[in-house]
Amino acid sequence: MNTTIKVSTSTRDLLKELADADGMTLDAELWALARRERQRRMGLELAEADLDRSDAGWLDMAASQAGDASR
Repeated sequence: MNTTIKVSTSTRDLLKELADADGMTLDAELWALARRERQRRMGLELAEADLDRSDAGWLDMAASQAGDASR
């Protein structure tokens, strides 16, 4: 299903520039930008959270596994 969103010409042009640089469609670029922003916000929440040793150990393990998967 497709929909239309209204953005300024300058926003459209910037999004197109980013999409072209990444070799992506506008839709894929917008999705990736939204996902990265959601991840950034989750990271900020975690950075501000009061973690106990168990939480910190779990996060360290998950970060290590994520790093391994990205290689």
